[in-house]
Amino acid sequence: MSTFYAPSLQRGQSHYQLSEEESKHCVKVLRMQVGAPIELIDGKGLQAFTILEDAHPKRSILRLESSIFHDQTPALHIAMAPTKNMDRIEWYLEKATEMGLSKLTFLLCEHSERKQVNMERLEKIAIAAMKQSKRFYLPELRGPIRLEDFLQQHPTGYFGHCEEGEKIGLSGLKNTLPFLIGPEGDFSTTEINAALQSGYQAVDMSAFRLRTETAALLATTALLS
Repeated sequence: MSTFYAPSLQRGQSHYQLSEEESKHCVKVLRMQVGAPIELIDGKGLQAFTILEDAHPKRSILRLESSIFHDQTPALHIAMAPTKNMDRIEWYLEKATEMGLSKLTFLLCEHSERKQVNMERLEKIAIAAMKQSKRFYLPELRGPIRLEDFLQQHPTGYFGHCEEGEKIGLSGLKNTLPFLIGPEGDFSTTEINAALQSGYQAVDMSAFRLRTETAALLATTALLS
């Protein structure tokens, strides 16, 4: 059964109109016909089973048969400085969404080479990964936000950096706390000290130097464990 994103889906409604983009994919790409079963998800826990009633390439109409609400998945918040190469951010977001990422915040740091990100494109990638992996919650995307502002909003958590110092292991991390990943030039000494003073714990992530997106995926895996 094909799955489509329906952000305005509500419990109790009898019909739903797909967006123009999803209608085109349904009718022109998948060539679905009237009577075809279709699954809808709203990215906020609601799943509905429907029948295609009007196969219009711009505004397909579905008749809802039943629906299920799924409980929220455990919190998993990664805050990372965007990489210079957007392909790496997109790769990480796709894989982390499949794994259970609930929030991704982009940080502006002293060594950041990228200040802007295409949030619209990233949301489309997250939606596609959510549908493909049969998840029912769409990760929240935020930022870019200055690191100092993020620390004020989230005063405790974990972070990785390349400098020497006391660090904890990856095992036993609490997934209720955010994990900070620095830019390709690492966090500055000032930023490391600010995070430590705020209440963050430095984490020993590897004996080797990791790319930003690799460190973010490793942190995601550790929080899931």
